Amino acid sequence: MEFKSVTSKNVYSEIIPFGTLNPAFNGYNQINGSSLKMTVAQRDPNNGRAFSNLYSSFSLPAANFQVTGWDIDWTNNAIQNIDDANEVVVVEIPKNTYGELIDGRTIKLDLPIVSATTTLTCYSSYYQTYNASSDPSPEAEVFGHTSALSQGLTPDIETPSTNVSFLFSDQIDLPVNGGSWADGYTTSSPPKGYPDGTTEFSFDNTKKVAAATDTGSGLDKPIGICYLDKGFIVITHNVVKDMIAWSGATTLTGGTFGTSLVSGATQVYWSTGSDLTFYSFEKQWVLDVLCQADPGEFYITSNPTAADLNPTVTPGGNYDLQSVSKPVYITEIGLYDSLGHMVAIAKPDKPIEKYYNNPSYFNLKFRF
Repeated sequence: MEFKSVTSKNVYSEIIPFGTLNPAFNGYNQINGSSLKMTVAQRDPNNGRAFSNLYSSFSLPAANFQVTGWDIDWTNNAIQNIDDANEVVVVEIPKNTYGELIDGRTIKLDLPIVSATTTLTCYSSYYQTYNASSDPSPEAEVFGHTSALSQGLTPDIETPSTNVSFLFSDQIDLPVNGGSWADGYTTSSPPKGYPDGTTEFSFDNTKKVAAATDTGSGLDKPIGICYLDKGFIVITHNVVKDMIAWSGATTLTGGTFGTSLVSGATQVYWSTGSDLTFYSFEKQWVLDVLCQADPGEFYITSNPTAADLNPTVTPGGNYDLQSVSKPVYITEIGLYDSLGHMVAIAKPDKPIEKYYNNPSYFNLKFRF
């Protein structure tokens, strides 16, 4: 048997919403309850807990001499407002709930707090406005990868920049440029920049963003850092840590933050009141194969109903439809490797007719 070579082939990747290949998700995801666990980590290396070492993992000052350097190096820019706290709260995002990267524009975190208002609502934002999935600012480079800007690239969805964004809350500080951190937040459509994405968040269209170049009181104060490719949010703000209703957690029975609570605050969760929403994406590989049936090719059929047309019968017992000016109907296209092994088969949604004198083209896409 002889096989016809494919006309062309091309392999490339494309970004799709997380869950397109998994019916359980479709880009946006929401986790809560026992799926949303938090751990208190301390800088003190003598507290007997392995979680103390998380500071260096998150590029936070892990020793007293680093705290001093931190204060000097980051005076008068955005990082000066990130608390160099002795304790932080690590929010774990389960690895099976997001794709390659969580979009840093789309995080909404609700925390149970001790007050008349039972929930603290936080939103992610950037220090520079670009249609990108993560923060391209020099400030974010401290916690994430080298910025797309540093590489001479324009940040967008395809170049996710630092893989970090920052967390803010109206209940702690409103944006210095006006409005609310909640402006424009919605899960009704994918974020702008993805296929069919139309959602623009406040810092996309009205420039209500954390001010990166102002000094003093003009700097927005983040309450935490979102590590978008690692699946962690780290809350650094001292006031927020103390506001959390630890006594209502399922794994704790009282105590206050910074005393007896610290040693037991591992993998803590709440049955109600805690909630995390975000959008994430993944890459899939696409194999594009163009198959061409030229004039004078593929006009023989083995379909027994063709006998009613009185066509020429070939030596192999098949029917030559050229002699009766009738089309064959293509119902399957097989792809074979160099050894003649079938590696894929494509079936159109309906039979495709091909006359002897006409070419036919088939653009096959295989996604992995």
